[in-house]
Amino acid sequence: MPTKRPDYRPESGDEGMDAIPGNGPFIMQGDGKGWLFAPVGLVDGPLPLHYEALESPVHNPMYQQQYDPAVRKFDRPDNPYNKPQDPKYPYVVTTYRLTEHHTSGAMSRWIPWLSELQPELFAEINPELAEEKGVSNTDWITIATSRGKIHCKALVTDRIPIYKHDGQNIHTIGLPYHWGPNGLVKGDIVNNLMPVSLEANVAMHEAKAFTANLEKGRV
Repeated sequence: MPTKRPDYRPESGDEGMDAIPGNGPFIMQGDGKGWLFAPVGLVDGPLPLHYEALESPVHNPMYQQQYDPAVRKFDRPDNPYNKPQDPKYPYVVTTYRLTEHHTSGAMSRWIPWLSELQPELFAEINPELAEEKGVSNTDWITIATSRGKIHCKALVTDRIPIYKHDGQNIHTIGLPYHWGPNGLVKGDIVNNLMPVSLEANVAMHEAKAFTANLEKGRV
């Protein structure tokens, strides 16, 4: 409460808001407290173990269980999953937005001045991966998963780190996802690469880490 002193402590037998200390958290629950556990609906716990993503190039270093067993999967012919540590898909893809485009880009890619600032899809890769693949800045590359592939230009930058794990380098490919077949500027659809899977509690789409391969040129 805004009028309650931080050093306020309830007396034994106080009820309701009087039972909440002055430094207690308030997160819009009926009892004025933040909750770790919800009374109904949770499939996974509030403090889960460490799990790798559903698609990962490495084994889980902490537990035998590779990924969350409560993840919602959709086993369909059009949605095959890359197996964990599959050598055909050794790189991690992460997706993100760009300041110049709004959410998916469905609105902003129709606006000329925003389209001029970010005119086409690109993939950020680090210089070491670019050298390994023989890719120069602005070269065309192909990124593929078991579900599909896209073509885009390479942006070679040291913003993308190289992760070290168990003696091997783990490379990341950064992909913004604002482009599609419509608008003043167009590009391949990054969502075509992603696995369809949902986090167990709130059904959030797992789009921030999945595995893929990268080749130079439009393969």
